[in-house]
Amino acid sequence: MQLVLPIAVILVALSVVTDSAEIPVPERSVSQKFEKFQEEFQTFMDDVGEKARGAFRDLHNSELVNKTRNWFTENFRKMKEKFRTTFSNGETN
Repeated sequence: MQLVLPIAVILVALSVVTDSAEIPVPERSVSQKFEKFQEEFQTFMDDVGEKARGAFRDLHNSELVNKTRNWFTENFRKMKEKFRTTFSNGETN
């Protein structure tokens, strides 16, 4: 029983010594924190921008959008032709 107490005291002393022996990490300055934040934010925005460009590219090239674009183009062409024929017949030059 008498041996347990000195061993416990030695273990506590060693734990205190090893905890105090750790090298403290210096605090980063405010400017360093802002620089790190800026880098992280720029990386995030670059990633979001690339994903958005990819989504718009995929949307622009999708079958539904192509069919809709072709439908509007064809109907606009037909409408222009109808206006041209309708209003050119009534002209007297």
